[in-house]
Amino acid sequence: MLHGGEVYDKKIELDFSVSLNPCGCPDEVKDALSGAICDIDKYPDFDQRKFREAVARAENVLIRPENVLGGNGASELLAGIVNMHRPVKALLPVPSFYGYVHALSMAPQCETLTYQLREDKGFELDETFVDEITCAIDLVILGNPNNPTGKCIKTDVLEAVIKKCNETGTALIVDECFLRLSEHDTSAREYLGSYDKLYIVDAYTKLFSIPGVRVGFCLSQPENIEKLRQFLPEWNMSVFAQAAGIACAKTLSDDKKSFMDSTAELIRTEREYLSSELEKLGIKVFDSDTNFILMRMSEGHDLYHMLLNNHILIRDGSTFEGLTGGFYRIAVKDHESNKRLLQFMRTYSRNLLFEFI
Repeated sequence: MLHGGEVYDKKIELDFSVSLNPCGCPDEVKDALSGAICDIDKYPDFDQRKFREAVARAENVLIRPENVLGGNGASELLAGIVNMHRPVKALLPVPSFYGYVHALSMAPQCETLTYQLREDKGFELDETFVDEITCAIDLVILGNPNNPTGKCIKTDVLEAVIKKCNETGTALIVDECFLRLSEHDTSAREYLGSYDKLYIVDAYTKLFSIPGVRVGFCLSQPENIEKLRQFLPEWNMSVFAQAAGIACAKTLSDDKKSFMDSTAELIRTEREYLSSELEKLGIKVFDSDTNFILMRMSEGHDLYHMLLNNHILIRDGSTFEGLTGGFYRIAVKDHESNKRLLQFMRTYSRNLLFEFI
């Protein structure tokens, strides 16, 4: 399983493999999707005018519509940027999201170099990574926060990476799809004006729990945005995706703090609850800044299939390059769902006498 959410060939009651906002999708976004059915007899706006304007308003005063381009999820935009730059050498810290490797595979001439993050440092990106960026590296892709580790990039490290990429002429993609669901708010958005080969890829998928709608966007310099359009399909956002995206952006720009505040509080509370209870079982839990947790058990215990047999789906960490067997990623969900997961974990730890790390 290379991605979470692969439920179509399984009988699943609880899906912990996909890390969505446990608060769910706001009614305003659902209403926008319902309303868009009136426009199914029209082509979507090729220029995404209202969508790009709404995203720009939801960002900050430095972001304008010409800095924004929507996509059929973040994955389409990653692929478009890779095809636009056609890197010969790319650099990834691992473990990281499989989608980066998939996007880079679309550039057949590209050699992908990896930098192994250290488990004893909590898989946190540090300034030693900066030394790996040379003039020979055409493209670097980072997750902020990283998936599957859940760690955000520290401000000084992010600044050092951007500075080094500027010196070497290396294009930099920063994936911030989980940033608004995270504790820290250091964003590469702050550096858009200081480096012309910087791309921030984001999506409303996770924050608004709409993975089936596919609403992503890229932020970059206007000249990059115009060029990127040439590497994406025409009408790449449906009327449903644009309507949902506009409603998501409006929720953020209308200062509806209740949605963001309740989201942050629920994730913080439930992440601490899950981490604490898992650690009581002797499981190694890595610090996370966002709405999913990376954990490790001793190899030889197939937690993935054990839970799958009970209709619970989690993410097997061994499918991430840079991780081995025994690693698992689980989403932070609502309290009742988290309780049910923990009940199964406790039962099996007692009955089978698992030897956790």
